[in-house]
Amino acid sequence: MASALLVLLAGPAAAFTLQLSDEHFGPAGVVPSFGGVENFELEIDFSAPLVAGLAYDNSSIEQVQYLVSGTLSTNPPTPSGFPAFFLDRRETGSEGAISQASWIDQGSSIAFEIAGSADLSDGLQLSELVADPGGLILLVDAREFERLDVARFHPPQIQLFSDGTGVLRNSNNSSGSTGTTNPGTGGPVDVDFGEEYVTDLFFDPELVTLVVPEPGTGSMTGVGLALAGLLGQRARRRRDRSRGQ
Repeated sequence: MASALLVLLAGPAAAFTLQLSDEHFGPAGVVPSFGGVENFELEIDFSAPLVAGLAYDNSSIEQVQYLVSGTLSTNPPTPSGFPAFFLDRRETGSEGAISQASWIDQGSSIAFEIAGSADLSDGLQLSELVADPGGLILLVDAREFERLDVARFHPPQIQLFSDGTGVLRNSNNSSGSTGTTNPGTGGPVDVDFGEEYVTDLFFDPELVTLVVPEPGTGSMTGVGLALAGLLGQRARRRRDRSRGQ
C-alpha cells in the first residue's frame, strides 16, 4: 500500500489543486494500526495560486473531492459494525463533490501555511510549511458533524507533522441533534477520532518534491508534494533541466 500528497498550481487564471492519494508513500510509509485503508484519494480545488508567507484555510477553497475505502476490525468491532467501508465524494461518485459552503457547514476544515522564506520559483518542499506549536504542518478533516441529510462513520482526517510523521484516520462525527441516522446501520452516528480506522504515515520532509516550472519561464505552474521514495523524481527533474525544460 502506498500514499502521496500532491499540490498542483495551475496559475492565476485557474485554481490550484491539492491532491492526496495512496500511490506514492511507499509500503514502509503507510502502516495501518487499526482497521486498514486500502484506497485513499483527496482533491481540493483552491481559488488562487500559492503565495509564500500566506496561510490557507476553508476561505480559499472552491470544492473538495475524496475517496476513502478499506477493511475494518470485527474483533473487536468498530462503532459502525461494518467489516469494510467505501466512501466516494468525487465528482464521479453518486453524491458528487463537496462545495465550499457544504464543506464549511458540515464542520470540515483544511489548514496549512507556507513559510515567507519559501522559494516557489523552484518548487515547495514540505519542510517549507510552517509548523504550529505541536509540529502540525498540514490538516485536512472531512468530518460531517450534525449534517442534516446524513452523518457517517468514515470521513477521513489527515495530519502531517514536521518530524516526518502523520496519521490518516476517521474523523470524529455525530448525528447530534439532527436526528439523522447512518444509512448502513439505521442507527445514530457517534464515533470519535480513529475508532473506525487509523493509519500511520511516515516520510522525510526534506524529500518533498516535484517542481514543475513553466517551460521557458521562471514562473511555477505546478508544485507537487510527494512523500517518500522521491529521489528518482528528483533525478528526473535534473534530467529535464539538462534538456532545457
